[in-house]
Amino acid sequence: VYPQVKTDGWRIEVMFKVQLFVWLGFLLPVGLALGGPWIGADWREKEPHFSPGSLFWKTNQFRRCPVLYRTIIEVDDNKPIDHAGLRMRASWFAYVFLNGKEITEYLQKGEGEVTNPIDVELTHLLRPGENVLAISTTSNGFSLEGAVVYEDGSRTRIESNPQRWKVMKFPPLTVLEREDCMKIDFDDSGWFPVKVIPERGGVEISDEELRGICQGLRDERLRRWDEDARWRLKMLIEKGFAVLDWESHGWTGPERLPEWVLNFAEETLNREDQEEPGKLYKVAETLTGYVCFIDEAVNLENHVIGLQALKAPEGEISACRDAAQKLRDVLGEMERTIRNGDFDQALELLRRGKTIRESVRKVQFINDLCSCLDNKFGWFDTTSLLDNDVSGWGLRFDPPAKVLASPLSPAALVTISGRELVIRGWDELKPIRVYRKPPNTGPVCLWAVLSGRVVGLRPDESGVVYDRTKDRELSENWVLLVSDLSRGGGLPVQIVFLRHPKSIRFEMNDEGMTAGVRIEFDEPGCRLFLLKPFKEWRGILIQARMMTGEPLNEGKAERYIRVCRLWSRALLNYPITFSEAFIPDPNDRWAIIVADVYNYLEFEDEWRTKPLKLAPLPPLATYGLMRGYPGLKVLSETQNLGSRGVWGDEIDVVGENHIVYRVPLDPFKRFGGFTAFCFGPTDIGEPGSLTEIKLIKSTGANSFRPQHNQTGERAMRTLRWCLEQGLQHVFNTDEKWVPDVVEHFRTLARKCKDLPPDAVAYDLLNEPESREPHAYNVLIGKITNAIRQIDRSHLIYVETIPPWGPGAQPFPKAAFESLEVTGDPLTIYSFHDYEFRLPERWPNERNDIRDILRRWIPAFRFSIDHQTPIHLGEFGAFEQTKRDIYHNRCAITLLMDYFRIFDQFGWHFHYYSNRGTVRIREDGSLQESLVQEAFRRYFARGTFNLNRRP
Repeated sequence: VYPQVKTDGWRIEVMFKVQLFVWLGFLLPVGLALGGPWIGADWREKEPHFSPGSLFWKTNQFRRCPVLYRTIIEVDDNKPIDHAGLRMRASWFAYVFLNGKEITEYLQKGEGEVTNPIDVELTHLLRPGENVLAISTTSNGFSLEGAVVYEDGSRTRIESNPQRWKVMKFPPLTVLEREDCMKIDFDDSGWFPVKVIPERGGVEISDEELRGICQGLRDERLRRWDEDARWRLKMLIEKGFAVLDWESHGWTGPERLPEWVLNFAEETLNREDQEEPGKLYKVAETLTGYVCFIDEAVNLENHVIGLQALKAPEGEISACRDAAQKLRDVLGEMERTIRNGDFDQALELLRRGKTIRESVRKVQFINDLCSCLDNKFGWFDTTSLLDNDVSGWGLRFDPPAKVLASPLSPAALVTISGRELVIRGWDELKPIRVYRKPPNTGPVCLWAVLSGRVVGLRPDESGVVYDRTKDRELSENWVLLVSDLSRGGGLPVQIVFLRHPKSIRFEMNDEGMTAGVRIEFDEPGCRLFLLKPFKEWRGILIQARMMTGEPLNEGKAERYIRVCRLWSRALLNYPITFSEAFIPDPNDRWAIIVADVYNYLEFEDEWRTKPLKLAPLPPLATYGLMRGYPGLKVLSETQNLGSRGVWGDEIDVVGENHIVYRVPLDPFKRFGGFTAFCFGPTDIGEPGSLTEIKLIKSTGANSFRPQHNQTGERAMRTLRWCLEQGLQHVFNTDEKWVPDVVEHFRTLARKCKDLPPDAVAYDLLNEPESREPHAYNVLIGKITNAIRQIDRSHLIYVETIPPWGPGAQPFPKAAFESLEVTGDPLTIYSFHDYEFRLPERWPNERNDIRDILRRWIPAFRFSIDHQTPIHLGEFGAFEQTKRDIYHNRCAITLLMDYFRIFDQFGWHFHYYSNRGTVRIREDGSLQESLVQEAFRRYFARGTFNLNRRP
């Protein structure tokens, strides 16, 4: 019955017993142990043989060939699974794959050839219908027994039945996960059969044992998931990040999220009696999914408005409208099921929501909420540009208050817990410029509107500057805290109230300086806004005299009063999120037309102030207009409402919720990929270089940056291999070991000048640390001129001085400030940054994407100042941390944050180092890390060069 049955009686008897055992498997009483025979490869004297493999500088050093066994597990579509799993033994090692994903690995260490039992749970991994189960081990094979057990008690046996398995040998260094045999529709009829090896005992396991194994592995898995969930819920509560599918979604902070979501998450974490394993995971999965779908519904509704403003096709508009309505229906059901604790139903609704989201995105590209693509002038998640981080001003609240600082507004929304709020820290501020001594950095007077007039109030002996019983109620909803600019004070701070304050008092320190501002209300829980309405001073001493003068001259103060009244109305429509829709500019392939659509928190105050809706131009766009950036243009009808200081003017559409403007693109495609340290004499040009190049190409990347000082045949051979694979080859040199770096690049330019424009780039000097900035800039000019005398078609990357080099601190601000542009139109300016490597969790209590964005503001500014893209020439190095890049999935989370930034600002990038992100398994196959998985996820989305296609 089995293939290759021999005629000797002993073998026939054994085989018959094994076959009979298989036939009777389903008839045996429950609880009796079943056992699969030991099977191995049956090469039939035709065992495949392959040449040794080469990787990097190691030529023909990899000889072991993976031997892969394959079968199909069929799962009933109509039956829920109770548990599924298997136990196996193998020869020396085993790597188990299901549907192309490695799910278990085991390596026997010093205990004989036959491995210890290897237990595998499949319950959560099996899909309805057919599943591919593959095992990589030696030709001596394995024994396996298990089952898929359904809730109704029926079962499908999983066993090492030789009739159901095929085997094939692969060349050394094969990436098994990417082979077609991992797909359901693969035809394995050309593979070899397997045979029973009776002298090796098979694995036996009873139903009860299997159930116990699956339960134990399930509980262990759920404990891991619950630990992940604990972190996910903390990030939701503390920072407003919803981590779903190992990607982090957030904007502003937790204060913008539904209060019931945060309360539910916090109550779950604080519950003393621990729920059953997996409960925490279900809560985290459904809550983060709910938050993401709320954002997506808002985003799709915004896109309806934005696409209408852009006159996009009606089909795209209606697709967004319909999907938004379907998501709203799902969200209503999700909230109900989560609140009722029906998390299994909530998870099913989560899957339905994902299907809705994917369906609309299959037919058109849509930015996520609060994200941009190819808009270096767009909004991003920081309070640094509009300066609304009160703690960043050096002030603090006593008692602590809830603060919402939207990146879209110059103001912070403060919610106090009691009836009083004290703003402290004024006396600890550093004086700006002292013209009159002694210095005083705290407020000295208060502007308020009483009986319809703006007056300047001074504190009495007890520090009271406003008392409602004495001064009567404020006529308008705002006051202005005024410091003395001539004595080192800062620009005024405006408070916009929603409820009438009872009193305002200046609390003095021993030197008579205001240390705190105490505000008292009638009721607890009041809200107010804080902002600095003036972003610069003009005529500092005149302004100081006028603003602190007694009595206040309303006529001379009118320009300041007008701004305060503007924000007293505009903040009642507080912008909290936005969506950016875009279309290609029909008249210019190197430009897009974007529409930013805003969502607002809408407030009513006790003064019945008429709200004013503003749709602001992002601060980097107003900065670009101030700098005269070619092609940047506002298309909506706007008003100039004041100054943003160093970021230009406050330009807004008044009375609308959206603004349309034109964004120019850098006029060449983006390049992104990997870099490698190749300064050894045989690090390039070897057969292993071709293997490396093919691996890079398979991720979706389009560039390789091997660092070396060679110009000969090895260098050109590596370049040709990149060209054949469709990769840009970037030359990068360590000038310290090159006799004449100008001549070095002149030589390369002669050899590369006739290659296609996308084939080559010159990254001039790697981490230049040996020259001070002026000498370095002179050398860069010489190298650029040498290249351009010969080659005028290929990109040049010019790096900043690295953090440890002269004049580069604080990095990267000082490094970009000391870098001079060459004037070459095909030069991109570059820096390296390893500040954020792989931590145990990302995001975490200390760092998140906002820290990266804030750190890189000097690069964003440089790009606008000099009308050039930016290249992050090296980043990552996750493999150089203590974290496991093969199992710590936060590698994906962090890289997807990087990619989001690169996409918005149009950056080029190279991860360092691809040579540390792969390893060779015991079976001879090549294993890629989660770095490659993140690259593939990113490039599969199609955002890279979406707007830069021919």
